[in-house]
Order: sequence, then structure tokens, then C-alpha cells
Amino acid sequence: MAAVPTCPAPVTDGKALTGVRPRYLFLSPWPVRPGSGVNNVIVGLAQALSRDFQPEIIVTGWHEAPEEGVWLKLPAFELAPRKLFGFLVRLLPNAIRLIRLSRGAVALNAHFFGSEMLPVILLRKLGLLPKIVLSVHGADVTDAAEGPGWQRAVYAFICRHADAVIACSQALGGEVRALSPHAPTFSVWNGVSPAPAAFGPRPIPERYLVSVAAFVKKKGHDVLLDAFERLSADFPNLKLVLIGGDGPERQSIEQHIRTAGLENRVELIVNLDHDRIWDWMHHAECFVHAAREEPFGIAVLEAALAQTPVVATAVGGIREYLTDGVEGLTCPPDQPEQFAARIRESLLDPARARARALAFRNKASRFTWDAAWDRYRAVSGI
Repeated sequence: MAAVPTCPAPVTDGKALTGVRPRYLFLSPWPVRPGSGVNNVIVGLAQALSRDFQPEIIVTGWHEAPEEGVWLKLPAFELAPRKLFGFLVRLLPNAIRLIRLSRGAVALNAHFFGSEMLPVILLRKLGLLPKIVLSVHGADVTDAAEGPGWQRAVYAFICRHADAVIACSQALGGEVRALSPHAPTFSVWNGVSPAPAAFGPRPIPERYLVSVAAFVKKKGHDVLLDAFERLSADFPNLKLVLIGGDGPERQSIEQHIRTAGLENRVELIVNLDHDRIWDWMHHAECFVHAAREEPFGIAVLEAALAQTPVVATAVGGIREYLTDGVEGLTCPPDQPEQFAARIRESLLDPARARARALAFRNKASRFTWDAAWDRYRAVSGI
């Protein structure tokens, strides 16, 4: 996937860049690198909107400086005395710098935000910043919902007073409305980058199932391993390949594999370059996704574009675009026996599996970043 088009020409502190296209600013809590999740969303939107606007990125997190672009460290609002004091000390200089950085921009589009957006919203209400568009992705909403009451109240206030809050699925939009009923919330499906024009050779000679998901609890790797264990005796030459970004569940997954005696049947690949994932998906017998929660599921649609049969849990955004028995096979979350049965069904009837994969590929091809950006622009009035 190509890098964000304007990275070589980032915003400059205190100077409005000249050019034909108006500026559109992304706020990200980390340096944006093409790969997966929120990074893919920012890169995809930036590429789509670059036909009309000049996309630029401001990194607002604390732990890693970007190689290019601007680093504006926005502290989170917290009630603990020392942290509150630090927030207040940094408030004025951060506000002044943000105002300077946003001169000439049509919007500030914050992704994966938290309480650090409170002063940004207040500056917008004073008319000192352009439109504020908030993009939510799942874990950010969960973190707010599971926090203390004051944190939920701050999050609700931020959402209510933004110009638009954009959720990547109707399911996630419902979660935002539950937290902030009066927020201007809209659901906009993510896009998916096109598959390569040609796929490479098989990564391994054996038949295999593939999963692409970060190693976190909500992705349900434990359920997937339990399901594969139920299948292993009936399909002795079948392997399971787990590809994902490193996360807190990786060691638990590795222990699960050892405990089940599946060391020779399960391959775990961490932080694989995204371009190489396409070949793993394309040559798999089946793409398997056992998530407990899934706000959207870009990897599921990528598997469709890779022309691979899909078995997934019917959760979150997946339910909005994958019809059971038509584009793939689904089952409820946390049901390893049912999940194993759906995988078995796909493996034992390859003709029907291929037909579902074709139907899903045709549907997934309509999930473009151009379409996502057109909807972004419409709901935010840009």
C-alpha cells in the first residue's frame, strides 16, 4: 500500500502551506504506517481525499515521534491531581500551537481519540478551529464505556459537540449513541485497498487455514484454536496459520498451542508486512475469523478480495455485509464446536465454498476508499 501522499510536505508550525487544494488534517495518537486497523483507515482516506484536498497528519501521542510531519503531544484529561496539573500547564501552549497548525484547514479529523480532545472541542466552540470530525474504531469506545463516570461524561461531551462522529459500522454507531445520545453520529463503512494484480506462489506446500487478526482477547484466537483442535484428527494434513500484530494475548496463544500439542500444526507469524499477507490469504483453504467483537473487519473483506472462502463469527460490522450461506459461513461468537462445524462444511464442499467466495469478492469490490470518503465528506458537510 502506498504511503500517505503528502508525507513529504507536512504541516509546518505557524505557517499555512500554499497550494491549490485546501488542507485536511488527521490527528493520530501514533505515527501512521500502512499496515492494518486504524492506520489503514487513515492512509486509505488520505489517498481518496487527495484528489480534492491536501491531507496532512499531526501525531498527538506521547511515546513515539513521527519520522515525518508534526508531533503535537496532547495530554489526556484526568482528575488525578498531578496529571490534572500537567494537563493545565500544557493546555495554553498546546492550544496556541494547534490553532497555528490548523490555519487554512477545512477540518481536523481525529482518529482513536480520548479525553485529550476536550480542549480541541472547546477551541472549536470558541470558533478558533475548523470543523472537528471524530472517527471511532471500537476499542476507543469500549475504553470510554468501561471507564469511571467522569470519563464517560467527558467522552459524551466531546462527541456531542463535534461537528460529526463517524463510526465504521452501524453496530459501532449504536455504541456511540448509547454513550452520547445527542452526538451527531453517522455510520460510514471503511474501504478496502485493492488486492494485488497478481498473487505470488504458495507460502507453504501444505493445505492450511489462515487467520489475520491482532493478538488481543477480542479476536478470539482461543476459540479458533479449540475449533482447530476438534478438526485436527479429521484433517491430519491441514495446518492453521495465525498472522497478527503483536499484542497482550500472544504468550497465552503460544501456551494454548503447546498445551494442545499443536506445535507442528499451528504456525504463528507476528507483525508480517501487509503486502505479504495477500499471498497467505489467497492460497488458504479458508480464511477463519473467530472474533468476539469486530467493529468492522477490514481483514475479512481483504480475504474476500483474495478470493478465499470465509468462515467468521456473526458479530459487529461483519453482520452488516456478510450473509451466512451466501458470501460465507458464520456462527455465534465463543462457540468453538459450531465454528469447527462451519469450517468442516467449507472444507468438505469446495465447489460451494468457491461460489460463496466469488459472491463475496464481488460485494467486497464495492468497498472502496473513494466511496468511504464521499460519505465522510457528505455527513461532515465539507
